[in-house]
Amino acid sequence: MKHLFLSLLMSTFLIFNVIAQQKEPVMNFSILKHDFGSIKQEDGLAKYKFEFTNTGGAPITISNVATSCGCTTPSWSKQPIAPGQKGYVEAAYDPKNRPGHFSKTITVHSNAQNTPIVLTITGNVTEKQNTIEEKYPQEVGILRVDQIYLNYGNIFNDETKEMELKIYNPTEQDVTISVEDNYRPAYTTISIEPTVLKPKQEGVIKVSYDGSKVNDWDYVRGYLYLTINGQRITDKRIQVSSIIKEKFSAEQLLNPPVIDFETTSFEFDTVPEGEVVIHEFTFTNTGKSDLIIRKTRSSCGCTAVSLSNKPIKPGESSSIKLNFNTSHKPNYQTKTVTVITNCPDEKLNKIILKLSGFVKPKQQ
Repeated sequence: MKHLFLSLLMSTFLIFNVIAQQKEPVMNFSILKHDFGSIKQEDGLAKYKFEFTNTGGAPITISNVATSCGCTTPSWSKQPIAPGQKGYVEAAYDPKNRPGHFSKTITVHSNAQNTPIVLTITGNVTEKQNTIEEKYPQEVGILRVDQIYLNYGNIFNDETKEMELKIYNPTEQDVTISVEDNYRPAYTTISIEPTVLKPKQEGVIKVSYDGSKVNDWDYVRGYLYLTINGQRITDKRIQVSSIIKEKFSAEQLLNPPVIDFETTSFEFDTVPEGEVVIHEFTFTNTGKSDLIIRKTRSSCGCTAVSLSNKPIKPGESSSIKLNFNTSHKPNYQTKTVTVITNCPDEKLNKIILKLSGFVKPKQQ
């Protein structure tokens, strides 16, 4: 009798459990993974709609859909999906600038019994075949080039870097190419392959940048002029730029100079337009070796800078004088001067001095 009672109790529990499960929503996708196969970058978004059926006993509400990459945008059924009805989760993959194989996941969160569910999209994006105009967007004379700005980034004053300028001859004739030597920066070395471009032929100009030959610091800019069939092209020049950094020795790092300004900003009182505002920024070398001001650069031609070119010995003080001409500079003004030093500390190697205040406009 006792065993019969236990059997009835367990049967009743199982029946109620099944009924409870039937009342919960259940999300049943037809497939969990879709392979797009091979797709092209230029074809735009690749979309696939994953469909599911609510095989449970209560409506399904999707609360959120998260993707593993910003390249994949999801959309989904926003209304509750009743038992027996179908819903969807769509994934849109952006192949632009993403050549090669991809595998991305879409995680679906809902009130379903089997939440969360992970969907997957895969495929392979083929390399876009650029047109000549896309590959060589810039025109220099009768030639086309891939860029007119060669930015070398940071270069130490004992370092050499090389960059390439790709060129293309779109004409039906041979073209002889060179770089005008009289205008070429002394810190650049040029090689051209080939020097004579056949019709529809591609070539390359290699530009080597020698930081040890740059008699300057921080941001440095120069220009190259191409000569085509003996004629220098002046309306489109090639810019070469870099930020020249000082390479410090072990001795300099061990016994560095230290520039210590009393203040790096000055707020002047209201002045009438046309008046010259003068202020001296005083500093002391609190380091262990000679301090050298490598370079100063004003944010505006209206601000002149004057200072001593002599090294500042440890313990000595000096100043940098700013002269701000307020002519044609009405209302509130802020002018800066960048100071480049031989201090190894990055915070002291480049310091910004700021001069600001209100300029009362002239009466019209």
